[in-house]
Amino acid sequence: MNRRNKLDLYFLLFSTLILLLLIFPIYNIGNRVEPFILGIPFSLAWIVICIFIQFIGILLFLFMDKE
Repeated sequence: MNRRNKLDLYFLLFSTLILLLLIFPIYNIGNRVEPFILGIPFSLAWIVICIFIQFIGILLFLFMDKE
């Protein structure tokens, strides 16, 4: 397996993990109102944090792909 295929596989696994954090079985961990994080309910903060982690991950994969 060459480097490009490995990188594609890692990106697919990373994206799947983030998706799983946002759907039913695992989302129940973050599906509550309290504690408030920066004035927003925990469930909304959970979603924002997942989106931020996905953004950072995409940037990392983009920089690794350019090499």
